[in-house]
Amino acid sequence: MFMTELRAFHAVATGGGFIRAGELLTRSQSTVTAQVRSLEQRYGVELFFRGRGRTARLTPLGEKLFETTRQLFSLEKDAEALVAEAGRNKGGTLRVGAISPRWATGMMAHMMRRYPTLDVNLTLDNSQTLLDMVLSYQIDLAYIGAHLPNPDCDMRLVSQPEIVFAVSKEHPLAYKGIVSRDAFGQQTLIQREQGSETRSLMDTALVEHEYSPGRTAVFGSREGALQAAQKGLGLAPISTGEIPDGAQVEIVRAADFSIHGEIHAICLRSRRNLQIITEAFEAGL
Repeated sequence: MFMTELRAFHAVATGGGFIRAGELLTRSQSTVTAQVRSLEQRYGVELFFRGRGRTARLTPLGEKLFETTRQLFSLEKDAEALVAEAGRNKGGTLRVGAISPRWATGMMAHMMRRYPTLDVNLTLDNSQTLLDMVLSYQIDLAYIGAHLPNPDCDMRLVSQPEIVFAVSKEHPLAYKGIVSRDAFGQQTLIQREQGSETRSLMDTALVEHEYSPGRTAVFGSREGALQAAQKGLGLAPISTGEIPDGAQVEIVRAADFSIHGEIHAICLRSRRNLQIITEAFEAGL
């Protein structure tokens, strides 16, 4: 009975309301409502803030339980997939994350050729967010910037791109290609969001080599920072592997140091028993 109630809770949390949960479970709304209420009453807790209409919002306890049920039912799907793979059924969905499409598209093309019935979804975000999504079973594997191993994950080095500054083609430093410590002190540093491995590596190098910008402007994403650089607003740290074709920027390097990032394919070690994930993890770019 507990698992039935837990499944009802998970459906409401996933669908955002009791009506949608009933549709997901092919049960009536009243049945789902009764199962969730039974779970709450048995333990004397509140899992949802119930509003008028069709919505239900998770309480803080509900949010913690949802993190657990998301892993629980993802593992249930893994178990089913493991059995299905024994019968050579390679359908379903492969959920991929990447800091840039460049790192994932080769593998995705390979998997789509190999398995015509396999759906492949790509999520783009920064390294920390994608790692969190892998750890919480929201995606199956990811291509992220990382220097430190995670004890729960297998990691495979894919590339070591150089990290440089992107500037507008009209920027005074564009034709030089190099910025000194003194010249850097007169520039605007265009920053990306927290959680970016590129930002973290560049910030560390700037402190170590005493490079202090005249001012800093945060644009919240790689795309935003690159666009700001193209408009001549300053110097944007970026991996050479993430500069799109046709970008109206020039590369500038620091006079006193160089940095190289590390792009890794990463997936949960506990999920390497699934052939589809292992094959995607080991596929080339």
